[in-house]
Amino acid sequence: MTAADRLAPFLVVVAAIVAGVHAIDASPIGVFYDDAHYVILGRALATGEGYRYINVPGAPAATHFPPGYPALLALLWRVSPVFPENIALFKMVNALLLGGVALGVYWAARRLLDLAPVAASLTALASTIAIPALLLSSSVMSEVLFLALLLPLLVVAEAACERTDARRAALLGLSVGLMCLIRSHAIVLIPAIAIGYALRRRFREAAIAAILATLVVAPWLLWVRHHDALVPFPLRGQYGSYGAWLAEGLRANGAGLLLASLRDNLATSYAIVARSFSVARHPAVDAAAVVSVLALCAAGAMALAGRARVTLLFVLFYLAIVLVWPFSPLRFIWGIWPLIVLLMVGGALHVWRHRVGGSPRRTQLARTAAMVTSAIVVVGALNFNVRGYANSWWATVSRSFAPRIQPQLVWVAEKTGHSDVIVTDDEGAVYLYTGRRAVPPNTFTAEQHLRARSPADNARWMAAIVRAFSPDYVVAWAKPTLDAAAILSTERPPLLVQVDTIPTGRVYRPASAGVKPARP
Repeated sequence: MTAADRLAPFLVVVAAIVAGVHAIDASPIGVFYDDAHYVILGRALATGEGYRYINVPGAPAATHFPPGYPALLALLWRVSPVFPENIALFKMVNALLLGGVALGVYWAARRLLDLAPVAASLTALASTIAIPALLLSSSVMSEVLFLALLLPLLVVAEAACERTDARRAALLGLSVGLMCLIRSHAIVLIPAIAIGYALRRRFREAAIAAILATLVVAPWLLWVRHHDALVPFPLRGQYGSYGAWLAEGLRANGAGLLLASLRDNLATSYAIVARSFSVARHPAVDAAAVVSVLALCAAGAMALAGRARVTLLFVLFYLAIVLVWPFSPLRFIWGIWPLIVLLMVGGALHVWRHRVGGSPRRTQLARTAAMVTSAIVVVGALNFNVRGYANSWWATVSRSFAPRIQPQLVWVAEKTGHSDVIVTDDEGAVYLYTGRRAVPPNTFTAEQHLRARSPADNARWMAAIVRAFSPDYVVAWAKPTLDAAAILSTERPPLLVQVDTIPTGRVYRPASAGVKPARP
């Protein structure tokens, strides 16, 4: 091993960690919504209350997120048990995990693409000090942990599928099962690895890996099946299982839901790629950037089909789910950003290293096309990330939502009692920072991704939540919540009565609870 081989991965890890630490800010938990839920579950595990949503009256069992990332937060909570001081620890660990992602990309580039140390280092840096990675690492969410474990697992899986080794297949299956307990999308690793073995006619190893992975996931699936129906009906969109949520959407809308989601998500994905790789927001320039990215990814798929089939199958299955899932694909595409970068780099190398049809002229044309598309992608990515660093784009979400969340936290802390139940747009943050039990003002359904819900529909769902939980206050700042509360306050007889205002919204009490204002 040369000095470059030894030094390059160390430098890459350090650079990624430095970038991750640089992106850490003081934004509160809750700006991403899911981050508050992860922390609530971590707190519940750490304090011995079980895997439950302790912010909700009755503390229903958690069936939405698998327990892997909350378990990590629980361990960190035991180390630093004072909230919100321990937020810094949560975010610092994610920055360290980003270093693990960088090492995983470097290793994958060396093993799967046969890159030299310098090229592998540049690939790792392009994957991990970029805006998508920094946005995820600076928030308290599960993607960085997942990637830090996924990348080395894929490298190991590619090597394992080349051997007739039942023990190695068993360990691989167990590892895949554990990955499914971190992010639900990891479920596609099971068929990816089984097919990877089967393509090499190692059917025994395919069966061993798939069965053991399924056995590891089975307790979580049984937990979800047993407890999911116990989640209060108005909360099942945000707190229930993904499967039940999608099944309800399909019952209400049929298979057309998936087709409509595919159409909408393809358009959104086009916009995501254009924004990330276009040097100017012009339709023609955007189209050139998207075509370049797709061309490199297609060539990369051809390259991986020969030497990294499990990785390719994982990416294809993962993206297939993302594109038909009735939810914005942004977070999910950025969640595998390093694999997309590896795919594009592999595509450029595949074209450059191979002759096309034995024709020097065709080969030269293909290489020229690869150089042009690579240049478009590289220049576009540099433009996006330079502007992103200059404007701290990883903090865009927190800059937008933190000023809206803060006033309701102050109001709830000062004006309500410890036993009060609050209906609010940011129920997770309200619980974590004030200790008041809190529930959302609305439910989330699959069809909402395709068509906006009317104020009257929002009012009906809010009425169901108010009747189900008998809250003491409704604190509203988001426009759908404000509109719904206004409708319920003007009914005859009114369900809600306004009692106060906050800088960004209004406060209501259920009419059945009386019209007395909050305590001074």
